[in-house]
Amino acid sequence: MTKDNIAIIGAGKVAHSITPALIKSGFNVECVVSKNLASAKTLAKKYSIPHYTNSLKKIPDNVNVFFITVPDGEIKNVADKLSKLKRNFKNCICIHFSGLENIHSLSSLKKKGCATGSLHILKPFPSKEIVDIKNSPVAIEVVDKRALNFLYKLYKKLKLKPHRINSEEKVLYHLAAVQSSNFLVGNLYNAFFLVSSKNNLPKDILKQTTQSALNNVFKLSPSKALSGPIDRGDFYSIKKHLEALDSKIIRRLTDKKNKNFKLLRLSYIVQSLGLLNVVKTKYGKLNENQLKIQKYLRKKLGKRYN
Repeated sequence: MTKDNIAIIGAGKVAHSITPALIKSGFNVECVVSKNLASAKTLAKKYSIPHYTNSLKKIPDNVNVFFITVPDGEIKNVADKLSKLKRNFKNCICIHFSGLENIHSLSSLKKKGCATGSLHILKPFPSKEIVDIKNSPVAIEVVDKRALNFLYKLYKKLKLKPHRINSEEKVLYHLAAVQSSNFLVGNLYNAFFLVSSKNNLPKDILKQTTQSALNNVFKLSPSKALSGPIDRGDFYSIKKHLEALDSKIIRRLTDKKNKNFKLLRLSYIVQSLGLLNVVKTKYGKLNENQLKIQKYLRKKLGKRYN
């Protein structure tokens, strides 16, 4: 049985968490590759990996597994360059770790006989600090049996929780993750911005309301968990919210925070209109007050957005 010798291509945030997990689980990481040689060296030296380079051509000949952890838009380019090397790829496996790109971005390697697949860890990697990936859900996209067997071994040893996904679903799946994670962070950033204080009271309150909403969403459903002014058709509250934002924008014409308030205002209107769709799901239709809110929000949004 051929030993798996892995090359990590890309020394960014994901690589800094995957590499120690691989080594801890008994995988042999042979080489780190990065356009920035210093980045490759830092990661390699940290975990006593024997080789590091800024050139795909210098990947050791004994490497038979390629993990591509570069940004989404660079995956195809890396795969294409890799496929042009004078190597026998028939006994090789290439896995990329993007949540957005599907395995068609590795088609040039597949044509050379390389088994291909993707594995996306559904967990934020905000920096190069190690993120514990144990028990994390992962989306696996694969059509090749050899790649499937390798991924099975990989997620078993790393103690990951896999689910299969097809290529056509990949972008929408990634968009759903952004909606449920990144946009949630963005909304909380806005909430913290609005309730600026030197004590911990607002932070603690927001933590409780956020956690309560999340618990209700997964206990019930997003539509059944909805509450607040849109849900109850409270036109007065919606109007007061926007008047408060408009007032801040007018008073802060030369303030650096003005752009924040303008974006927050636009976000408030767009998300409120989105919540009216949730209301339709919850009740089957909009009541008179909710229709009034819808008309008001569309007017505030402006013609160019309608």
